Amino acid sequence: MNINLNNLIKYLILFSVVTFSTFFIPGCSIMNHHAIYIGLLAGTTYVLLDKYYPSIVINKEEQI
Repeated sequence: MNINLNNLIKYLILFSVVTFSTFFIPGCSIMNHHAIYIGLLAGTTYVLLDKYYPSIVINKEEQI
């Protein structure tokens, strides 16, 4: 199994930011495990988008 460390760090940072921001939003009564579920959902969505729709570079060759 080949794990790209840069991608793993990127996904963990996104998970942490979403989880902590969901937990610490003032006036929002979300329980701890619900904040973690929202973070997992956001992280998983980002992983799938990054895996199946990465940035694509198209090089058009000049035809003579």
